[in-house]
Amino acid sequence: MKKIILSIFLTILSLNTFAQADLEKRANALTEKMTKALSLTKQDQSKVYEIQLKRFQQVAIIRNKYQNDPEIKKAELKKVYNKLYGKLKGNLGEKKMLLWQKYKRNN
Repeated sequence: MKKIILSIFLTILSLNTFAQADLEKRANALTEKMTKALSLTKQDQSKVYEIQLKRFQQVAIIRNKYQNDPEIKKAELKKVYNKLYGKLKGNLGEKKMLLWQKYKRNN
C-alpha cells in the first residue's frame, strides 16, 4: 500500500515538474521572439520573461479551475490578458507595444 501511495505521489510531482518546464519554455520562446522583434535590452528581456511566465502560470490555473465553466473561464482569462498588456506597456512603453502589435499582425 505504501508503494502505491508513493508511486502516485511521485507521478503527480513529476507531472507538475514537466508542466512548469513547459510553461518556462513557452515564456522563453515568446520572450525571444519579442526580443528579436523589438530589440529589447537584457533588462527588458528579463522583465518580459517574468511577466510572460506569470501569465502562463495564471492561465494554467484558470483553465484547470474553470474547465467545466467556460463562461467564467473566458472572463477570468480576459482579465489576465488585460493585465498582461498593462504590465508590458508599463515596462516597455507605448512605442514598443505598438511595434509588437504590428509585428504580430504581420507574422
